[in-house]
Amino acid sequence: MALLIFIRGNNEMLLTKKLTIKENTSNRVYAPIIVFASSFLMYLIAILPILVIRGLPFFYYGDYNVQQIPFYIVAHRAVRSGEFFWNWNIDLGGSMAGDFSFYLWGSPFFWLTVLFPEGAIPYLMPVLMALKYAFAALCAYIYIRKYVKRDVYAMIGGYLFAFSGFNACNIVFNHFTDSVAFFPLYLHFFDRLMEEKTLDDEGYLYLPKKPLIRFILMTTFMSIVNYYFFFGQVLFLLIYYIVKVGVKNHLRENLVLFNRALISGVIGVLIAGFFLVPAFVGVSGNTRLDNFISGYDMLIYPSEKLIWDIFKSMAMLPDIIGKGTLFYTSTVKNASLAAYIPMFGLSGVVAFMLFEDKKKSWQKHLLIVCLVIALIPVFNSAFSFFNSSYYARWFYMPVLIMSQMTAVTVERGRTKEFKKGTIFAILFFLLFVLIYFLPSTDEDGKRVFFKMSDNNAIFIRDLIGTAVLCIFLIATTFFINKKRKIITFFLVMISCIIATYIPVKNGSSIISDRGKEMWQEQMLENTVTVDLSDFCRGEVDSTSTNYDMVWGIPSVHCFLSTVPSQIFTFLEGTGGIKRTVETNIPVERAGLRAIISAKYYFENAEISKNRTYYNSEGTDGYQYLDTHNGFDIFENLNFIPMGFTYDYYITESEWSDVEAKERDYDLARLLILPDKVAMEVEKTVAMKEITAEDLFEENISYLKFTQECEKRRQTSCTSFETDTHGFTARTANLKDDTLVFFSVPNRKGFKCRVDGKKTQIYTADYGLMAIPVKRGEHVIRVDYRPEGLLVGTLMTAFGLLLLALYCVMLKIIKKND
Repeated sequence: MALLIFIRGNNEMLLTKKLTIKENTSNRVYAPIIVFASSFLMYLIAILPILVIRGLPFFYYGDYNVQQIPFYIVAHRAVRSGEFFWNWNIDLGGSMAGDFSFYLWGSPFFWLTVLFPEGAIPYLMPVLMALKYAFAALCAYIYIRKYVKRDVYAMIGGYLFAFSGFNACNIVFNHFTDSVAFFPLYLHFFDRLMEEKTLDDEGYLYLPKKPLIRFILMTTFMSIVNYYFFFGQVLFLLIYYIVKVGVKNHLRENLVLFNRALISGVIGVLIAGFFLVPAFVGVSGNTRLDNFISGYDMLIYPSEKLIWDIFKSMAMLPDIIGKGTLFYTSTVKNASLAAYIPMFGLSGVVAFMLFEDKKKSWQKHLLIVCLVIALIPVFNSAFSFFNSSYYARWFYMPVLIMSQMTAVTVERGRTKEFKKGTIFAILFFLLFVLIYFLPSTDEDGKRVFFKMSDNNAIFIRDLIGTAVLCIFLIATTFFINKKRKIITFFLVMISCIIATYIPVKNGSSIISDRGKEMWQEQMLENTVTVDLSDFCRGEVDSTSTNYDMVWGIPSVHCFLSTVPSQIFTFLEGTGGIKRTVETNIPVERAGLRAIISAKYYFENAEISKNRTYYNSEGTDGYQYLDTHNGFDIFENLNFIPMGFTYDYYITESEWSDVEAKERDYDLARLLILPDKVAMEVEKTVAMKEITAEDLFEENISYLKFTQECEKRRQTSCTSFETDTHGFTARTANLKDDTLVFFSVPNRKGFKCRVDGKKTQIYTADYGLMAIPVKRGEHVIRVDYRPEGLLVGTLMTAFGLLLLALYCVMLKIIKKND
């Protein structure tokens, strides 16, 4: 009888165990679907009030309106038209790989839009962002799942990462979230690779299969999605390896594991070569890449406020880009400084560290290392190629670890460590509230209150929102007993929605309803119509940056960081204009505009308060033509069509002796050549040399300038036709052997044929093209092949070959075994 009872009991236990396993397996199947779908909906719910109040399409501010949407539209149009190589509508022209790889060219979310018509792009943007949040939550769930016992807490960790302050802060930089979303999966595959044994049962080197292949392919994917963020991820993986794996292993194991990761990572990058090499070459020489941190800036931040701002970013809802609040300085204007965990703040992190105080917790050590890196400028800048500008665009990686630690802490329940962590987080937040209430002194020396923060309305929303989330945290930690898991789960979801809504509200409220209405009507729904039968370029005022990009009009006012380096050197050399993120030619530069075939200026009559051209204070030679789509259109009477010749030239060494901005009119009568080029062509072209001394003797008048423009116009090409592979031009009937100047960046990828014969392209005006031709009429064909495409393709082929050989080797070993 006892035996029967024992057997029956065991059977019931086995049955219960089977049911539990089945239930857990079921959860494992449905939990990823739930976290993905719910995160997608949570983001849409967060922005729903904005959509209801302001209507579609979704409207934010700053770079979102003037970069993200225009870039998507232009790239979408290019792909649908088969223009994969050179694009003539971006500044003076640029390669698609060079101009857009940082922004969207490698984004799977962008390529998804190709399935839809161009008009749908602005309406798809919030849906795409919801998808990015969904993937961020899903990938974080996958990474965190192995550190918790129950799916629900992995889901909580996924929500916290996806809806963190970092992502909310960077909605304005739409493309950042692409890389952030998939990073947890990259870290997950790295962990799987490191967990594989180093030696097999017979003591030989163990060769993993699936984990290694997954890591290789994920490396390829991440490097293509965004090369800038990928660089930081590789650096973080190195730190992650040392802290988590390296310190606990022997030298032999470390040699095997490190080289395993290194070799597989290299293969992954090789496979991505077809994309990476053209992208790198496309931005090589960009002055923003040469601005390295140095001197005291390597050790000390320019303002002591920055340290406080870093800590505030962990305690409160984030500031938005360009509109900081407490401790705000211009240093952090575009820094993406945000590390807030919705509802929990630092409570889970502190509790985890207290609980693991006597244990060797790699999470604790890793966060300490990250904090040290964040506080020392040169270490922080390492994640941005040691750029001197301050960026915190790597904070999402420690935020993932913080989300994992918080999920583990919440699963442990209402422990004394969690209570202490909650008290710390609340007091930490109240510290910044107290600072806000401190008295300060205004410009008149009077004592004032509530003036410690810039952008006060934004700070108050952040303060109230964070306070509400703190109340949720207190309730979770101290008061909720029954059904704690369910209530906490839903409080986290509500907190994530609030933590996203408030930054979106802050950003959306910067622009008035009228501004949103005009942006939609003038940029998206209507275009300005001008005569583009002959190739020419336009220019919009500062209120409408990149509008002409969407209209399909080549523009000399372009807000894009990654244009060819030749544009930077051209502006600096010929005009003394230092370009950073935007080509914005001073209004007085009539000569510069003339030689780059700038024909139209569009002044926003509906929005612009500074009607420079309307008030006859615009560039010399521009006259009113028409008003269309709310824009006053002005035409350049000194417009010179593409492809013209000069009677004179000056060497770069001579030109450097004059003040470039004071010799603007001279650009219409002389061509600036490198000294070596001048020596090479002086006997083959009928152009006379002018020296700096000659220029000092004569200040060219406006009348003389217009005459020179007319001379150039008489020699310009009779036709100039562009395509994604280059351009075809037919010259005028030239009287002498000379150089034909084209205001096109002289990239190495360009090859020229004149009447079918290979011809060299010279660099002129510090970065543009000059092509030698004989007297008479000629047909010039200039073809563009993306620089590095061949090398990149060979790298990809080699990487795939290495991967194939590895797979074959594994198959042979398995067969022999």
